[in-house]
Amino acid sequence: MEHTIGNLGQEIQQPLNPYANLSQEGLRHCQVNTLLSVLPELNEPPKSLPTGSVNLGDGYALLQKHDWYFHLPDPEHAKVFACFLGEGQIDLDGQTRFGEVLYFTWLSVEADPGHKEDWQFANVTLIQLYSPPDKPLLRISSQIVASCARLDEVCVLDVKKILSVVAMVPHTPTLPSGVTEPCLFMMERPGFDISNLGVPYSGYLDGEPEDDLEDLEDLE
Repeated sequence: MEHTIGNLGQEIQQPLNPYANLSQEGLRHCQVNTLLSVLPELNEPPKSLPTGSVNLGDGYALLQKHDWYFHLPDPEHAKVFACFLGEGQIDLDGQTRFGEVLYFTWLSVEADPGHKEDWQFANVTLIQLYSPPDKPLLRISSQIVASCARLDEVCVLDVKKILSVVAMVPHTPTLPSGVTEPCLFMMERPGFDISNLGVPYSGYLDGEPEDDLEDLEDLE
């Protein structure tokens, strides 16, 4: 109720007749709600992708390019693309890693055996990797604070290797090791699951609570 009253108050556009204007806004909301209850299809989001986008399947899509002009990649990035074309994408050994997407692109590669065409497009992204999260900090924070450092390493991956979109917020913590350095910590949207980050979490292990307290004392 308080939320609705606040929304109606923001919609008042006639300071001379605020109560009459508020009544009119409330009536308009009731009319819209009645229409949506009778015709719920009016509130359905558009099912088609934006113009110029390409549906990649499995819930992934490449949106239309935003750059006005074509540009060549940096020499270092070009070497990474050359390695991708020659050796394929890097193997992360099944680890979940964080990284910053620099841009998306299409690469023309040889088609898989049995494909009707000789060449096909590979939907890839160039990513600047972050270091794995600091394990002691991740452990004592119960898998909450995933603090990483930005690396100079870049890699090319298939776009479907991206699990979710998160924010990396800059901060300068004092790590359990005693080192103070600029890092970035991961902040995910509520409801997202980044899976296991490779550090045992006491909530999922069979053990006595005293064990965790001893670990905290050792790190202080």
